[in-house]
Amino acid sequence: MSKKKSSSTTSHLPDLIKKFARNDVIAELEKEYQTYRSRDIPLSQIDDSPFVKRAILSPETIENLGKSVKEKGIFSPLVVRPSGSHYEVILGRKRYFGAKKALLETVPCVVCSVSDEETLLMILADSRDQRDSNVVEMALLYDELIRRFSYSQKTLADLSHQSRSQVTNSLRLLKLPDSVIREVSKGKLSYGHARAIAPLSEEEIFEAVRLIHKNHLSVRDTELLAKTLGSNAQLDVDAIRLKEKIGANKVTVGKKSIYLSFETEQEKEDFIKSLWKE
Repeated sequence: MSKKKSSSTTSHLPDLIKKFARNDVIAELEKEYQTYRSRDIPLSQIDDSPFVKRAILSPETIENLGKSVKEKGIFSPLVVRPSGSHYEVILGRKRYFGAKKALLETVPCVVCSVSDEETLLMILADSRDQRDSNVVEMALLYDELIRRFSYSQKTLADLSHQSRSQVTNSLRLLKLPDSVIREVSKGKLSYGHARAIAPLSEEEIFEAVRLIHKNHLSVRDTELLAKTLGSNAQLDVDAIRLKEKIGANKVTVGKKSIYLSFETEQEKEDFIKSLWKE
């Protein structure tokens, strides 16, 4: 019979913060769970965590996870908790998706009975400690802890080892349209790009995303675009890209004209000479 961790429902917030703010908490927990007797559970009875389901993994990531599981197997049991007649993943989400891709029928699991609050903190600490952590996943966890358990952004910053402004910026991502959140989660749109366009209206966000992909805009380009986005959005993008390319102090792009301004006469002469170079 599997050992189970006791519920943390009686834990006080300072104790939880002290525990989960440590860098090694997840490594220690997984080391502890490895001493427990695991059991094979059918994958059909295991569900993704409802707290982070919107943090979608890219098809490429899932493909690579599947290959890894086929080659190496499941190197460590998943940590799951009961959920009705099923179980939900707490630790080992990537292994879970890799196992599904590899078409495994069962996976080794350690079953724990923990509260929603501690489940959220476990997933947060695990995501925080991963080198390729998903910013959307972090934002979803922040949002749950704020709404359901009244965590402050300062507390979340301490737990995630980030600044309060980073927590605030992450939460703003959840205001983006769902399709854009999916792009960020899959890595098709960077966190920097998403952060720059988050304050825009929905219509402007979709236009910005279109221009980002079409023109391969940098984060800096996108920040400038977000400040000036409007009826002349494409002209603004052209101006941004031209300014970076030719080094002009000011670029004004009209429908049928381009005006360049330089800080010095020499800069203008150098630009003209560059036009004749092979």
